[in-house]
Amino acid sequence: MNEYDLTEDEMRDMINKEITLAYPKMKKDEKRITSYNYHLYSDLLSFVMTEFLGKKSIQYQFQVCCVNNKELNYMGKSMSLNLRSSTSPYWSHIRKESYNYRSIYLAESDKDYITGNYDTIQEQEMDSQDCVLQALEQLDFYHKPLLTDYYLNGLNYSQLNKKYGISPNHLKKAIDTGISIIKQQCKQFI
Repeated sequence: MNEYDLTEDEMRDMINKEITLAYPKMKKDEKRITSYNYHLYSDLLSFVMTEFLGKKSIQYQFQVCCVNNKELNYMGKSMSLNLRSSTSPYWSHIRKESYNYRSIYLAESDKDYITGNYDTIQEQEMDSQDCVLQALEQLDFYHKPLLTDYYLNGLNYSQLNKKYGISPNHLKKAIDTGISIIKQQCKQFI
């Protein structure tokens, strides 16, 4: 048992009732938070709700929904943070996909899409240089600056050694690893 002398089933029933009562307001909040991009991010509430109900303990859910009656605040803040933060789970699972591929059109950046002139929108195909630059941008914090300095800025191994304090042997291995990652991501152009 717990401090409220309720079973988990009773707590879950109470949580479900509170969420059901608050759901219409949560849906309105989702539309307000996503604004004109609602058609792109209409799954935000369901994602945040899944995270809340799936990853938080039943006691925490009960505390938020039934004791404090703050489920609207919690969901609103969670939706806002998940939508705007580039480190949020929603970003890494949903939004990041639309930024990683050129063939998927980014509606947030085009006036024609926002105003509804869909006939004037054209998709751009990716070429090999775009693929390499995009793959370079996606590299981790270790490989990205090394490859950028070596290939784009023209630094040699001794200059990289002075700049980063990494031995030339390890620099060569790291640069080769970064190149193999880029080749793997852009193999359709190789």
